[in-house]
Amino acid sequence: MAEKDKGFSFRKMFFRDVAGPVQPETEKKTSPVAAANQTDFISPGLPSSGSGAADQSLVEDFVNRLQKLIDSNNQPGFDFLEFTESLFEEKQNPDKEVYKTVYRIAQKIDKSLTASRLLDSSRYYKDLVQNTADSEISKGLAKKQGLQGEKDTERNNLDSGLQQTRAKIQELSRQIQDLQNQEITLNGQLMAIDQKYDARFNDIDKKVSAIRDAKEQVISSIVDIESGIKSNLS
Repeated sequence: MAEKDKGFSFRKMFFRDVAGPVQPETEKKTSPVAAANQTDFISPGLPSSGSGAADQSLVEDFVNRLQKLIDSNNQPGFDFLEFTESLFEEKQNPDKEVYKTVYRIAQKIDKSLTASRLLDSSRYYKDLVQNTADSEISKGLAKKQGLQGEKDTERNNLDSGLQQTRAKIQELSRQIQDLQNQEITLNGQLMAIDQKYDARFNDIDKKVSAIRDAKEQVISSIVDIESGIKSNLS
């Protein structure tokens, strides 16, 4: 089983129809680091809208990025990725016999291969996805917090300017008409500030949610294969 492009045969493992999110296992043995020059998940991306289809497009986009991250961090030798690819080459929904058959063939290629080694490498990729996605979610939340700070500052500045203007109106009767015009302008800016920031908040929220969904789908897929290894090979 020579090494192949895992992107196509591995794709169905990550794009899944699930009723709800699956909680990943908490066990961690290693803390892999994402590949250098990794694309920023939060800043670029697909355009967002209010439709559910756009949200699903974001999830698929982030699943693809996580899949590429896994492929680019493929460990040397025959490990969890090669084992999983071989399973799906044999059968779309591999059963116990397929697990055992692929395992026997794999052991002929790598006589030192064990179920324990497969599970160790699966944890490596699971931790890689978990750590990368969590890091990107943290970036998104930090970016949202910074944006909230910008909004608060601008709101406070506008509110302060509005209060000063009102005071001037009361104090300077001869300038009342000009100051009233300034008041109207500042009020309009203050009333429009939510609309100004809402679209940007919504975009970040959708991308953070999409990363979470993509992470859960990929982790869930890895956990499924782990369960198969544990029940069929251990």
